[in-house]
Amino acid sequence: MLEIQRIKDRSKKYSLLLIAFTVLLGACGWLLPVGKEESSVTAEAVITLGNYGSQELNNPKRVTVLLTTAPFYETHLASLWEEKQDEIMTKLQVSTAADNMIKLTYTGDTEENAAMVLGEITNAFIDIDKERYQQKKRIIEESIQQLEKDEAVPEAKVEQERFLYELETTLYDLKPASVLKPADKEDVTTENRAFGSKERAVLGIVLGITLSFLWIFIPVIFREQSK
Repeated sequence: MLEIQRIKDRSKKYSLLLIAFTVLLGACGWLLPVGKEESSVTAEAVITLGNYGSQELNNPKRVTVLLTTAPFYETHLASLWEEKQDEIMTKLQVSTAADNMIKLTYTGDTEENAAMVLGEITNAFIDIDKERYQQKKRIIEESIQQLEKDEAVPEAKVEQERFLYELETTLYDLKPASVLKPADKEDVTTENRAFGSKERAVLGIVLGITLSFLWIFIPVIFREQSK
């Protein structure tokens, strides 16, 4: 009981001082300038590659090389390449995520910048892939239609049906690439993010309250232990 009374007495005695101290730390947290270290934001996208017999666009290793070399951007993203050539070469990472998937990450200064650049790259690849897929699909469909129209001689009938079956199976198995995980400014990884004014003020107040409690309790505890 005596210790509790002493704590109450110290709280009353130093209450104004401790409140002012806590408010001062909160104000310092709000007003002090943030360090100059810039934060970096990394956006991520995942693409499932297509299946239509293209070594260039269906092979993860070949696609990784394609998306990390200049010709792809010079041909399909000329404006972006002209503006951000150095950034793309240094801040874009392309890796194999699975047998038929690739993962792309791009590090920018803001959420919008990182997601925008990565979005343009993935969209350009998907557009190219879609065009190649449609070409292959059209060729197979035309071949099937031609075979169905042609009247084979009896000796070649079995071979024609076998070839027709193979074409239909190939057509069924065809698929274009797709974006499994699109670049999203709401789903990014932030590094070296500086605390905002409100966050620093809250931390200052919490620190002030903690130090105030220590100022009140520690002398009482040590006094009791010394007896």
